[in-house]
Amino acid sequence: MKKKLGIIIGTIAGAAILGTGVYYSNADEATPKLDGDKIKSMVQEQYDGQITEFELETDRHKAVYEVEVTNKNVEYDLELDGDSGEVLKENKKEINQTKNGNSEQAQINAAKEKLISMEEAKSIAKKQFDGKVMSMELDGDDNQFIYEIELRNGKKEAEFEIHAENGEILKQEIEIEDDHDF
Repeated sequence: MKKKLGIIIGTIAGAAILGTGVYYSNADEATPKLDGDKIKSMVQEQYDGQITEFELETDRHKAVYEVEVTNKNVEYDLELDGDSGEVLKENKKEINQTKNGNSEQAQINAAKEKLISMEEAKSIAKKQFDGKVMSMELDGDDNQFIYEIELRNGKKEAEFEIHAENGEILKQEIEIEDDHDF
């Protein structure tokens, strides 16, 4: 009888521990107090250049914005606290010029001046799918620049690739999260 009682208590304790672990693993990601527009505004006040990457990440249950800013001479990789806007990490990389004053990065920067803004690209995506921007990045492949945008609304998630020069939607995927994990 004591053995059965011990097994039952052990099973209940194990289920409680397992249930707690499942609860915490399914807990919502950290929600920042500052929205993406406020963070972008803060970054643009402090750093000269164009925001070329923007992403909201969760780091140890804390919301962190990862931002890349590029201008003619410098590229900044930043991590900002999603609640306070404080710069947690800053990597500054000088862009080297060649003898004639042109570098590959300088040519890329000149091409970027012809692109639609991140705000315009975000607006194009939001016309197709109303959601919160989770990540946004300017990517250059094969001499073509593309904005890659990920939006989320509840259990729906959308990914877009938008041509950065003319605003054409090149790719659109919408997925619905399934509640059943087998």
